[in-house]
Amino acid sequence: MFKLNSLMITTRSRAKNDKIGLLILCLVVAGIFQIGGRSFDLHKLKQKWLANETRTENKDEWEPERTLSIDLGNGNCKWTPPVDADQDRPLFMTLIAAYPGSGKRTAFMQLEGLTGVNTGDDYNLSNPDEPRKKYAFMKTSYPHHEGIWSWAGRMDQVLLMIRNPRWSIPSYHHLLHEIDYAQNWEQAYANHHRVFTERSSLEEWLAWRDLRFGAEIHWWGWFLDFWLEGGLLRDLYTHEITNIDQWNRIMKPYSYNEEELRMYQAQVPKETQPIFNLHCVQDMPGCKPVAIASFEKMMDPSTGPDEVARFAATLEGKVGLDVISEQARPCIWEELIINRKGVRSFPDRDMGGPPEEAFKFSISQMEQMIQELERVRNKYSAPEWSGNSLAVDLVVYVKKYIVENQAELATMRNNY
Repeated sequence: MFKLNSLMITTRSRAKNDKIGLLILCLVVAGIFQIGGRSFDLHKLKQKWLANETRTENKDEWEPERTLSIDLGNGNCKWTPPVDADQDRPLFMTLIAAYPGSGKRTAFMQLEGLTGVNTGDDYNLSNPDEPRKKYAFMKTSYPHHEGIWSWAGRMDQVLLMIRNPRWSIPSYHHLLHEIDYAQNWEQAYANHHRVFTERSSLEEWLAWRDLRFGAEIHWWGWFLDFWLEGGLLRDLYTHEITNIDQWNRIMKPYSYNEEELRMYQAQVPKETQPIFNLHCVQDMPGCKPVAIASFEKMMDPSTGPDEVARFAATLEGKVGLDVISEQARPCIWEELIINRKGVRSFPDRDMGGPPEEAFKFSISQMEQMIQELERVRNKYSAPEWSGNSLAVDLVVYVKKYIVENQAELATMRNNY
């Protein structure tokens, strides 16, 4: 989480102009929220969210009560505080993997609601005093540079979450802003209570966007390739098979820029045999997700419960987990998404900063984004992937993102 943020270090007490000035120095050195289906009035939904919030005068102290669900029968449910998994009993453990800003929190809130047990994170920000504590769910962005493989061989399966990079990249930046571009664990932990409370200024966003976009759009697709291909080592920019030396360079983005990485990849022999990440050989053989879901569909009232069901199906009958009845699951979704009975999530950023739709990309950046989406679509539409259900589902999501982004790009060009 902290490797690149030394380029973006700021201090909350600085005046806004000082923060923007520092971001510009880094550059020298280095509407409506999109939800699938669009079958409901987002403005009315946001008003309902606001009506259900309970805050103190200090927004940093406000955190909605964590709650889990109880099946009341006939499709009804009630929420009570969640509990930790029994540490003395066997437990089936699930990894939730996603590019930063792609809805890991939305996913784990749903899974907590379905099972009644808490979620951990790869940096152990949720419970630093118990590093070996067992969690039914663990969230990570590995192998993105914001994630680390900290769970050794304890995870039993992987669930993959995806979101349109048009929105996941700004959301990722919102998180960096909220933790003050933390350089280390201590700084991130000191600011983790601020997450999902505000967005940055547009000036701050533009400075970070123009510094990082060219790399991050490649990280977005590279992340998907890693999990779909079971940890196969590929180059970040060319997507060619690579060797361990190049992989280690990629995992140090603060040390190597795009030009340097492309130069080193050009030196990798073309006959290099496929190599798999050691974690995917020793700790989690295969590393392949058992299900994929999209943030957009999970948030949409017309598709949300069915999208959550993709993940719920992988938990049925697993050791140490009791999943609430299928009849009550739509109620869980409604309690979390409509009635806002979970922890803070993306709509709570409306408390501070510009609206989400104000965070835009340039025409050339939108073009590059669409190119990467098309690369992913073409790759996983190839005949060799036709029998892979994850690839088939991924292509459906990516095709929709392409259409949405092309429409926005057309509008930008018309208004240019």
